Amino acid sequence: MKRLLAVALMLATILVQVTWAPRLTIAGVFPNLALVAVIAVTWRSGVRSGMAWACVGGLMLDLTAPGPLGPHAVALLAGAYLTGFWTRNVDSESALHPMLAAAAGTAAYSILLVAADDTLGLPVPPLGVAMQLLVAASVYNAVLMPLALMLVRGHLHASPAARVSSA
Repeated sequence: MKRLLAVALMLATILVQVTWAPRLTIAGVFPNLALVAVIAVTWRSGVRSGMAWACVGGLMLDLTAPGPLGPHAVALLAGAYLTGFWTRNVDSESALHPMLAAAAGTAAYSILLVAADDTLGLPVPPLGVAMQLLVAASVYNAVLMPLALMLVRGHLHASPAARVSSA
C-alpha cells in the first residue's frame, strides 16, 4: 500500500510538473518538481529510496517527453546518487546542505539530459544559453528544497538518522 501511494504521489508530481509548473517560469526556467521530490526523498530516506523514486519518476517524465525512454530516468538517478553521496558526508539536519544538494543535483541532471539529447540527435540549446538555464534552474530548485523537505518529513519516510536511532 505504501509503495502504491508513493507511485501515486510521484505521478501527481509529474503531472503538476508537465502541466502547471511551466506557468511558474522565472528567468526562463520552471521548477523541476520530480527532481526536487527525488532529492528530498533521498535526503530523508536514503539513497535506495531515492533511486527507486528516480527510476519511477524518470520513466514517467520520459513518457511525457519526445524521444526514447531512459534519459530522464538516468538524469534523475544521477541526482539521487549525488544526493545520497552528499548525505553520507554532511550534517543531514542542516538547512543549507539540502539546498546545495538540490543545486548540484540540478546541474548534474541538466548536463546529463543535454548530453543525452545531443547524443540522440535531439535539439539542444547553444552552450551559453544552456549554462544560463542550468544556473537559473539550480537556484530555483534549491529555493524549493526546504518546502519539499517539509512535505516529505512527516508524510512519507523517517529520516535515516531516525531509523538508526529507533533500531
